[in-house]
Amino acid sequence: MEVLAVVLVAIGIIAVRVISFFYPSWKEIKGEHLSERKRFGYGVLGIGILLLMFIISQFIIRI
Repeated sequence: MEVLAVVLVAIGIIAVRVISFFYPSWKEIKGEHLSERKRFGYGVLGIGILLLMFIISQFIIRI
């Protein structure tokens, strides 16, 4: 069970980088202008996914 918890947290850490940094940059490369509000929203979404993965991993460890 601990291995699954570690995998979930690792997925969350990767998701933070991909969603909050690489995805907005990729959208700007494609020509779509992103406002500061959208950039902030992507950052919050990435942190939220990491937090969700951490909470799920804590429930898995306690089972």
